[in-house]
Amino acid sequence: MNDSFSQLREILKTGKIPEDISNVTEPCHRRLLDALRNSPGSGDIVSLVRHVLRREDAKQGGSSPTYLQIPRKPPFLDSTIWEQASITVYGEEEEYYLIMASPWQPEWLDLADQYPPDAPLFKEENRRNYKPVSGDPFLQLMKYEKYSSIGQREAIRAVLTAPDNSTLIINLPTGAGKSLCAQLPALLNSRNNNGVSVVVVPTTALAIDQERALKSFVHHATAYYSDDTVEGKERREGIRDRIRAGTQRIIFTSPESLMDSLAPALYEAAKLGILRYFIIDEAHMVEQWGDDFRPAFQEIPGLRKDLLRLSSFNTLLLTATLTESCLDTLETLFCQDLQVISAVQLRPEPAYWFNKCPSEEVRKQRLVEAVSHLPRPLIIYGTKVKDVEDWKRELTRAGFKRCDLMTGKSNTQEREQLIEKWREGKIDIVVATSAFGLGIDQADVRAVIHVCIPETIDRFYQEVGRGGRDGKASLSLTLYTKEDFRIAEGLNDKSAITIELGLQRWQTMFYKKETIGDGRFRVPIETPRSFQDKTIDKINYQNRAWNIRTLTLMNQANLIEIDSEEPPQKKNFESETEAAYQAAWDLYRNSRIIRICNEFHLEKFTWESEVELVRQERQSWSYKNLQLMKEALKPQRCISEIFAEAYSIPSRHTPETRNPVRAYRACGGCPVCRKNGVNPFSGIMPEPIPVWQKPKFFVGEELQRLLLDENLMLIFYESLEDKSRKRRINKVLKWFVEQGMRNIIIPSVLQEALMKEVNRIPNAFIFLWETYQPIKMPHIPTFIFHNETEKLPYNYLSKNTMSQTPRVILLPRDIPDPSRSDRRLIDIFSGRQFKFDSFCAEIGI
Repeated sequence: MNDSFSQLREILKTGKIPEDISNVTEPCHRRLLDALRNSPGSGDIVSLVRHVLRREDAKQGGSSPTYLQIPRKPPFLDSTIWEQASITVYGEEEEYYLIMASPWQPEWLDLADQYPPDAPLFKEENRRNYKPVSGDPFLQLMKYEKYSSIGQREAIRAVLTAPDNSTLIINLPTGAGKSLCAQLPALLNSRNNNGVSVVVVPTTALAIDQERALKSFVHHATAYYSDDTVEGKERREGIRDRIRAGTQRIIFTSPESLMDSLAPALYEAAKLGILRYFIIDEAHMVEQWGDDFRPAFQEIPGLRKDLLRLSSFNTLLLTATLTESCLDTLETLFCQDLQVISAVQLRPEPAYWFNKCPSEEVRKQRLVEAVSHLPRPLIIYGTKVKDVEDWKRELTRAGFKRCDLMTGKSNTQEREQLIEKWREGKIDIVVATSAFGLGIDQADVRAVIHVCIPETIDRFYQEVGRGGRDGKASLSLTLYTKEDFRIAEGLNDKSAITIELGLQRWQTMFYKKETIGDGRFRVPIETPRSFQDKTIDKINYQNRAWNIRTLTLMNQANLIEIDSEEPPQKKNFESETEAAYQAAWDLYRNSRIIRICNEFHLEKFTWESEVELVRQERQSWSYKNLQLMKEALKPQRCISEIFAEAYSIPSRHTPETRNPVRAYRACGGCPVCRKNGVNPFSGIMPEPIPVWQKPKFFVGEELQRLLLDENLMLIFYESLEDKSRKRRINKVLKWFVEQGMRNIIIPSVLQEALMKEVNRIPNAFIFLWETYQPIKMPHIPTFIFHNETEKLPYNYLSKNTMSQTPRVILLPRDIPDPSRSDRRLIDIFSGRQFKFDSFCAEIGI
């Protein structure tokens, strides 16, 4: 037994729970102790004690069961209650009894007798196989030494070499370090001068979570969200002031806040040229939520387009679940020539279990049984708000008091409180609708239970992905009924805007248009759906949302292009009344700017051909997504094949070339694999290749002068044992970095000194490489230091994909010609070359 378990056993024996339990090393022990001093329910006690016993069994190798002595006094229970969690009572004495826990092997789950669903969870088996890779110097800005994955490394390098005004999709699996791909470049590019990057996130919870993660690097508020308290208003005003001053650095906000109260400050920043990055986190929500209940997601591109008229900045779209349909949508809304850097390895952590329940009553029983047996923390997902509320009541009735819920009805304060309690281990179970957990890095969630059928395989995969974010085994359990199919099919139906109603809405809006110049129009969005409809409240939120959806559908069909304009600035109304300023804001909020792309946009035949095509494509993708979900429930093939079909994207040659995206398979266990005796497997994370054919770089004037329009320069050195040469080599390396060298290949003994120097150079960064790899390296200026003891690789001198970018090689004076060993390279090389000492003199070192 380990010390933590011995400590726990003594605490239970005496009944004296210490005030400070932070020194208890095992998380499940801390959860139990925290529960015992906070009036737990009966369900909480049996499940948390079970977690302790099964975890100890796993740590001891399972050779013999672990026993625990339980005192016969509150809050512990009558010995009969333990049976619901497969806990057996032994040796009942007057003051205590002994208990032990058995594996969970429910007869209603196929093959559970051979593969106990809970066993890998209590073992905390490591399933993730991608490893950290060596880092670049600028990682130290955020106190990292290494990249968390090879995909993260290549994504960050792609961001830092992106051409001006480019758009990049970063498609990395959960746990691969996607958030850092935006945060690090944003902080790096605002380190020594003014700058601000805006990150659009789908939920307030995620904004708060990201702010918390950056607190030690940015010491002011970065999460911008609605909060009508005095403190909340002051917080938002402070953020807007810092944006205008260029000192905010980074901000996390919702699409709605971006389009409204935050917009004036961003326009001011754009005019000053201090916008660095425009970032959308969880970018798949642009399609998933923008098509339905959050149309502001699909209005973001219009605002971005208008800001680009004032300033130069790059756009980053981050996602872990990019589908072909989502990529089509992002291309339509942002730009056709956007690039995708992708390293998709399917999640290896979850094992999948499915059970069709004959009735709602049976599902309740099975849910309570599962919750009694599975480790904490866990999440339960439902589809409807009412269902989630009902499940929460059911669990409370079953004795699970350390349980809370989150739905679309939860206000900001309720969400914040839940997330705080969830992080601190004060609650063990969250019952929620789809939004909970989105992007929140709660690493140790061991189980995700669905008491519904998600309407798409995409939603299912994303929600299952809330578990096992630490790379350890997790469980996905889906309990469904026949009725759930009907609900899923109803939600899956994307044909809400009919051609007739959509055209009516557009005709009504366009009839009241205002021409504002440059081929653009302002159209109202508070109008009723038709000229005949006099009953609809003109400021009805739902009606406005339908009008916005109509515009976004037309945008996707290329009938119009959603644009934007600068919102009212308070400073421009100093000589006018407050009412005039408010009237200007009302006009801004209640209208949208559009540009006509199809002159027949008001004709029914155009809608029947162009708009209907988009509607049918959307419905087709949606239908396929549901069919894959249904196949997962009644599987005939490994679930990783189903997910790979959902997340692989074929290549394309028109209208713009699109490289394929391949999802590499992984499976933590599924019905088909268990039936065929296939063990869990993790697959591989692919290494992306550079996406930019013409990345952004600069070459300093001094280096340009020395190159004399050549792109290859050799510098020959004699022995570097001389102390003065050793000192000069570090200065020469620093000089090359200042002159624009970014790919650096140098011996490890020189790297530490160079990294210190680079971090002192304003806005400089370098990528460290072990060898020269022209296919894998960004096509940017490259410096190579070649050792005396090694043979010169032929590709150092060859023409390749990087031949158009400067390459400088520092190499021994006597090194042979790589094509002929009987002669020295220095004697036959006809291009630009220097001897080390004369080069130092040339640059003043």
